[in-house]
Order: sequence, then C-alpha cells, then structure tokens
Amino acid sequence: MKTSVSESDEMEIHTVLELAHWSAVPRSCGQDVPGVGRHNPRVMDLSQRATTEDQQRIEDALQQVLSSNQRLLHVGVGNSSLAARFASRVRQIVGTTLSEAEHRHALSLPIENYRVEMLNKYAPEMASLDGHFDVLVDNNPASFCCCLDHFETMLTSYAQLIRPGGIMVTDREGMYWCYDNGPMRLRFEDLQTIARCYPFAAEQMTSHVFALRRLAA
Repeated sequence: MKTSVSESDEMEIHTVLELAHWSAVPRSCGQDVPGVGRHNPRVMDLSQRATTEDQQRIEDALQQVLSSNQRLLHVGVGNSSLAARFASRVRQIVGTTLSEAEHRHALSLPIENYRVEMLNKYAPEMASLDGHFDVLVDNNPASFCCCLDHFETMLTSYAQLIRPGGIMVTDREGMYWCYDNGPMRLRFEDLQTIARCYPFAAEQMTSHVFALRRLAA
C-alpha cells in the first residue's frame, strides 16, 4: 500500500508494514521508552572505538555524493568520524545518540557546523528536529528496535525529515545485525517492501550500501 503524503511539515503517514520473516516481532512492546540494549555500554557507547567496516563503507559511498549545500543527519554518531570527515564538505551535520559519552565526545570536537542531540529514533520526538535533510545515515535502522509500532514511528519520522529527493543510507551488515540476536533483521528486499508502504524508493549504491530515496508527494 502506497501512502499519500503531503509536503507540509505536519505530514502524517498511516500504514501497516508487514515483513513475512518478522512473524516473531510484537506489534507493540508496551514500553514508554522504546528500544532494546539502551543500558548496555558495550553497544551504546562507541565514542572511543574505531570506525566499523560497515560504517566505513557508508562513508566511502557518501564521498561520491555529498555537496556543499546539503544538510546531513547521522543517527547514532558513535565516534563522530563521519562528522570529522565530512563537516567541511556540507552545510551542516546534525547527529543523534542515546549515549551520554558519545554526546560529550561530539561536543568536545572542534567542528563548527556539527551539533548532536540526545534523541531516541524510535520515539515520536525524533521528528522534532528542525528543517529537512538531504542525507540521513542510519547503519542500524532496526537493530535496536523493540516492536513494529516503534519501527513504523521511526520510518514516519524519517519520511518527514528527509526532503524529497534526499536519501537514507545504510549498510547490509548493519541492517542484518540485531542486538541480542533479535528477530528484526533487514535485507534489501525489506527496503523494497518499506518503499511500497512509505514514500521511498529502494536503491543499491554499492554491493553493501543501500539507500531509501524520499519521493515527492
């Protein structure tokens, strides 16, 4: 089902996403604060760890597409290597994290056009970010998700935050990895299913890096 979407900032999407291999995923988790693994520093605090291979692949793919007038949103900033690499190439980079250590590390960096917010991408508050973005990077879109409702909340926020023609970029490895071996693994075929429910088109940028391109209404 393709959803009709307005161009206004108050856009709403009402849809039901169905992925056959997510049969074990609950419709609703009942949590006030969505997500799993939030209190595990091993996976939540990457501020002092080396950039992972899948994140490096995303950055290498972005090297070919970024331009100086673009705004970039990095969901899950980790060690802020993306901002350090590309801040001079774009108009602004905004990042989000749930880790206070990652937030402190980002604030300590001398990058003028980089700011980081403490936001939960699976919560409605994610859509409160100001303006629209040309590129949204999320290497683990479902890896820490708890239920279908909160995953759909994230997709709705992303559709609101990305301008028409903009892209959400992710990597095969990050999509497939799930915290505590959870059931919400994603494949490229799942991005194609998402694109039938939300205003996106699924694209393959490289052998491992994929994108959802935001369509006009």
